[in-house]
Amino acid sequence: MKRVLSIDVFRGITMFLMIWVNDFWTLNTIPKWLKHAASGEDYLGFSDLIFPWFLFVMGMSIPFSLENRFKKKETNFKVLKHIIFRTLALIILGLFHMNMEMYNHQSSLFPKPYFVIMCTAAFFMIWNIYPQSESNNILYKIIPIIGMIILICSLIVYKGQDYNGISIGFSIHWWGILGLIGWSYFIGAIYYFIFRQSFFIATIAFFIFIGINILSSSGIAYNIFSWQNPDWIPGSGGLQALTIGGIMTSLLLMKQNGINKITNLYIILSGVGLISLITGIYIRQYFIISKISGTPTWILISLSSALFIYALIHWIVDIQKKIYWYKPIQIAGTATLTCYLIPYFFNSFRTILDIKLPLFFITGFTGLLKSIIYSFLIIGISWGITKIKIQLKI
Repeated sequence: MKRVLSIDVFRGITMFLMIWVNDFWTLNTIPKWLKHAASGEDYLGFSDLIFPWFLFVMGMSIPFSLENRFKKKETNFKVLKHIIFRTLALIILGLFHMNMEMYNHQSSLFPKPYFVIMCTAAFFMIWNIYPQSESNNILYKIIPIIGMIILICSLIVYKGQDYNGISIGFSIHWWGILGLIGWSYFIGAIYYFIFRQSFFIATIAFFIFIGINILSSSGIAYNIFSWQNPDWIPGSGGLQALTIGGIMTSLLLMKQNGINKITNLYIILSGVGLISLITGIYIRQYFIISKISGTPTWILISLSSALFIYALIHWIVDIQKKIYWYKPIQIAGTATLTCYLIPYFFNSFRTILDIKLPLFFITGFTGLLKSIIYSFLIIGISWGITKIKIQLKI
């Protein structure tokens, strides 16, 4: 199935913005509207929209990715194996990143930056795209094994510290961002594997996950099922709803050919986006807007913004064919995971070398501009290493 350029563009823009907002920790003063809302705060900052946009565009990619596999006559077993392996890879990455946050350098063998570099290098060794033409090269078979050994050893020697200052080993406190993406991908991909292009069933699935999210956010689910863990569905249904929302958008896209149908597509996306926005605002009297808590208000308002933005990108890129403005960050739409991981190298080396910028460059507008330049730099590095055949794909 033909690749839809607007999906890559939306993914690339989202990754660029994710790198940008993830650099805010280096700045002194940031406008409140750009920051993540604090835990328990009834607020939606710009940074709180990036993650749901990524889940939405990931959901959009699922039908096209799996349909291409089906068209290649891949067996159901092979497709399922791909889904499971990709899910496990994202969960493993997420768990390592989550444990990096709680790393205790005082009781560990390595300072934290070295541990992060070692693990990130192992990720590249395991999941790099090695040249198919040299598949018999013994080196390309040994490198992933070495990467696995490094991760296993890192897991064994890891020493962390929980929020109460108690020493802990490698553990699951939450799934990490990539882990949550992995679980959302798994549920979305398995759903599509079973039901394929049924928009009706996709709609039912969307409302089921929204319902789960409402039950979880209201506390009703815990009262009914007292045995359940608060994280019984990673993301409490809301993240899965965003992913299914992306799948539904692609199902609509697959059916739209011709000017009249494209107009209908924009009417549907705008209409659903408006309904989602109004509903999200209305239920704010019952639920706060909170990314950290994953509330229904956050889910619906984020979904609304994703629908509006994608409709605009589709019109600019796929209809008007204006793509020149996207060229500088194009690699972020195709080598997304590579772009996401490069900052772990960059920031670790910055810590090791004790590189500190003058106050002028980390304050106010200049600081925000510095972080934008940083995003371009990370994407430039990612582009450079893909040219020497280093690129992750899971």
